[in-house]
Order: sequence, then structure tokens, then C-alpha cells
Amino acid sequence: MFAKVLMIIVFVGICAPGQAAEPAAVFTTAQAEAGRAAFDSSCAKCHTEKLTGHDGTGEIPEIVRPYKGKIPPLAGTNAAFEPFLAKWGEQTTRDLYLRIKSATGAFPPPGRRVDDELYLDLAAYILLVNGAKAGPRELKTGTAVEIRAAVAARQ
Repeated sequence: MFAKVLMIIVFVGICAPGQAAEPAAVFTTAQAEAGRAAFDSSCAKCHTEKLTGHDGTGEIPEIVRPYKGKIPPLAGTNAAFEPFLAKWGEQTTRDLYLRIKSATGAFPPPGRRVDDELYLDLAAYILLVNGAKAGPRELKTGTAVEIRAAVAARQ
């Protein structure tokens, strides 16, 4: 009898309409905080404090002039690029980590060793700003969770 009740509870829990699964927590608060500090000290110069990048209009900072004033958003959108989640939603946290790894070498944050920990911290911060929630597990180089699965729905 207990097994039958347990099966019904599990079945109802799996099939209950209107209940969205909780997004996967793939990084820690400490990683996101370290990522924010690194981002603010270097990446924000091009990607802006709000991570929206530059669309090539308005006042163009000297550092982004070689790119015609256009820098892609790491959260939200700007007029020159598709929204971050539209571009990155189907890609994984590992893809994001690898992209950061390839881009950060040219602009390392001062006072930080340029290593996997830095790239993972930056990825955690970008995920946090896009609506993902921190949890008890650290983001690792092998973590490959689809970004849209890690990001909570934003209203």
C-alpha cells in the first residue's frame, strides 16, 4: 500500500501541470561575487556596468573605438546585437566559460591570476545578472548546463 501511494505522489509530482522545474543552481554566491569584482575592474570598461555592451551610438569610449563602438551585451540587449539570452540560451555554461577564456586574455582584471577560476567566476556573475540563482555547487570547467535551464524566468 505504501509503495502504491508513493508511486502516485511521484507521478503527480512529475506530471502536475503548471509547475515549472526550479532552474539548476550551477554556481556559488562566492563565485558570483568574485566574478563581479573582476568584471567591475576590467570587463565593465567595454561591456558597461549593467553588462549591456555598446551599440555604436552616443558617446563611444576610447577603448571600444577599435570595435566601431559595438560591444555585445552579456545581459539584456542593445540595438547592435540580439539579446544575450536569445544568443546564448541554448548554449551551455561550458560554452560560456570557454568564450570568456578566449576573450579575457587580452583584458585581464588587475590583481587576478588569469586562470580557470577567473573565467568561472566571470561566468557565474554573468549568469547571476541574467537571473540564475546561486546554490551550493561550484561551477566547474566541465559543467555543461544549458544556460536557459540555469536562468530563472524573468517577468
